[in-house]
Amino acid sequence: MSADVPSIAAQGARRWRSASSRLEQAFRLYQRRIGRCRTENQLNRVHIALENYMTPAEVRHFGKALADETAEAASRRWISRLGRWLPVNKARPVEFERRGLLKGATLYTAGDGHAEQKTLIIGLTGHFHRLMVPMPWLLDCLNPSLYDFVVLRDFSRFYYALGIPGLGSDFVSALSGLRSRIDLRSYRSTIALGTSGGGLPALMAAILLELDKGIAIGPQDLAHVAGKLDAGGVRSDSYAALLTSRPRRFPELAVAFGADHTVDAAAAAAIHALVPSNLRPVKHCAQHGVFDWHLRRGTLPHYISKLLGQSLESRDLMTVTLAGKFATSPRT
Repeated sequence: MSADVPSIAAQGARRWRSASSRLEQAFRLYQRRIGRCRTENQLNRVHIALENYMTPAEVRHFGKALADETAEAASRRWISRLGRWLPVNKARPVEFERRGLLKGATLYTAGDGHAEQKTLIIGLTGHFHRLMVPMPWLLDCLNPSLYDFVVLRDFSRFYYALGIPGLGSDFVSALSGLRSRIDLRSYRSTIALGTSGGGLPALMAAILLELDKGIAIGPQDLAHVAGKLDAGGVRSDSYAALLTSRPRRFPELAVAFGADHTVDAAAAAAIHALVPSNLRPVKHCAQHGVFDWHLRRGTLPHYISKLLGQSLESRDLMTVTLAGKFATSPRT
């Protein structure tokens, strides 16, 4: 056994050096990008774009690298805000790393453990290419040893109906392309999670890919989405057909929304009437941004745990379960 210790330690040291090198490379790239900015608006656009992709480890690394700047410097104010709102904000034995699959698809993984011990979350972003809050704040809620996270981004802003370049030219082919790249069945659990414009597509992705769960947060209903697609000359029939389909392996679906946000509440009710789902109103919340609402109250990790129906830190899938059952049974 003792003969294995040096090799294990060496592997750990190599992993640390590799991660450290990637963090430093990301920071140098950031410096080059802001070095080309000539206006405050340009700088803000760089920061907003980075927030959609960064990992918690990158936030902490950037924070240390920018610590010598004045408190009034734009970069220092930006990274201080990102770091201040990390919900857990602790370095873990292994950290999420960003691995770009394609322009519209990013994999976050620690490269640690086996898929059969992990939950895969497929995130479908809304029109601003984020899941309501900066990516590092969401990732910080999850134990990287237990979760992989694929984030899909709809740069066409047509609810993924025009697909994702490199994966497929429409919604169905893009999801099929994702399935060909990632072995979904190798994971312990699979969940699609979408926000705003990505909410309805997340439910459809869960049905199409026969995942364990599909979760929509503040989604737009089918009538709204179909109207936008039809107005843009994109056929919406496949969306209606998919939502009314009932494959043999039907996922557990949930629709979350601010209970006091009238538009989102009405959309959730319309979706619930169309497809078997569990309505999850957030009491006293009048915001569209449910994740941000919970973040400001210090309850985001607990809320995500309830949505997923499992612990974010342990391997116990039964630690937290979704309350209630479907109002109706899937039609056959």
